[in-house]
Amino acid sequence: MIINYVKIIDRLERARKVLALSMLALMVVTVVFYLKADVLVQLLTQPLGQRELVFLSPVEGFMAKIKVVFFSAFIVCFPLILWQSIRFASPLLTHAQRRIVYWVIPVATLLFAAGVLFGYMVIIPTTLKFLLNTGQQYMVATLSANLYFSFVIMLILAMGAVFELPLIMGVLALLGVISSKTLKKKRQLAGLAIVVVTALLTPTPDVFTLAAASLPVFGLYELSILLIYSYEKVSARKKQSLVQEI
Repeated sequence: MIINYVKIIDRLERARKVLALSMLALMVVTVVFYLKADVLVQLLTQPLGQRELVFLSPVEGFMAKIKVVFFSAFIVCFPLILWQSIRFASPLLTHAQRRIVYWVIPVATLLFAAGVLFGYMVIIPTTLKFLLNTGQQYMVATLSANLYFSFVIMLILAMGAVFELPLIMGVLALLGVISSKTLKKKRQLAGLAIVVVTALLTPTPDVFTLAAASLPVFGLYELSILLIYSYEKVSARKKQSLVQEI
């Protein structure tokens, strides 16, 4: 077996450049955001209302601040990191695949941003309201800054990932793993799964709140079916025209 060391070295060099540029961008944005850390902390603590956070060790306050800054920097740098990753993989793709993948970047960014916004504006306030009101008759909530920010960041990132559902399903459809017909058949099961997952993320006895949190995700599922169905129709027409030409 002949090993092409030149290609291996070239790929390693490209990987180094991609990693270096992504890390540099992340570091620069992190430094800039650190200078405005108080604004970011206020944004994430706004759902708490009048409640205050505490830190239980000398370094916890600083580490919580760093966590918020790095998380915010990652959100901002996400499109660049995704773009650099795709550029690194582009030599392995065909021209048609590259065209599809380049459409993925803005779509993935918009979906992720929508998920983050939905998580911040809907999921976080609802979840905190329920959890903090539970047991307040016989307990006093003392919230650790580090644990609170970890909890909030986890929920926001989870919603950002959930909102990538149409994109993930679109890729699976391109690979032939799923079809619009299959998704339609599994609609009820998917709806139940969405409600269960949303209920876990937003533990509230309020049916209206649960519905308000579940409907956007179910809407994304329906959007996925529509997009995949449209793609299947276009592909079928192309195949039919090729057969007629032959």
